Amino acid sequence: MKFRRMRALALLVTTFAVISCADKTIVDTNPERPKYDPSPTVVVERFLKALQHEDFKRAYEYTYAPATDEAGYVIQMSNIYKENQIKINSFQVLGTQIYEFSATVAVQIDQQLKSPKTGQLVNLNQKSRYSLGLYDKKWKVTGGDCYEGCLEEEIPEFEITE
Repeated sequence: MKFRRMRALALLVTTFAVISCADKTIVDTNPERPKYDPSPTVVVERFLKALQHEDFKRAYEYTYAPATDEAGYVIQMSNIYKENQIKINSFQVLGTQIYEFSATVAVQIDQQLKSPKTGQLVNLNQKSRYSLGLYDKKWKVTGGDCYEGCLEEEIPEFEITE
């Protein structure tokens, strides 16, 4: 009887030892991806909110634009907004995909802008994808493209002569 109890106790101690070692091995070989604050979703929300209020200086904080400085970015964006009469009415984040050093955020944007075809103001409800990169442990918007409900630019026709 005494031998049985000792055997059960030894088995129990061995089991706890194996479980605690196994847990440590999993943690060491599968570290969780580091999280950087603010997240890509929050960065895109703040970026679009800044654009919505035409606060291009603040929008610059959330972009990676190595080809220009803050003043150049502000002037460029201001000119683009004026020329195209862009006004963001509202936006909603649809989803975020985070990879190791990059991320993609899908957004639905309701905006008003001047049509390049007619020159008239049009309301546009589109879906766009914003690309982000990790720079100095901060997520930055590196680009964006429309993938649904986009404003189509007129493609010039070419005549083929024989």
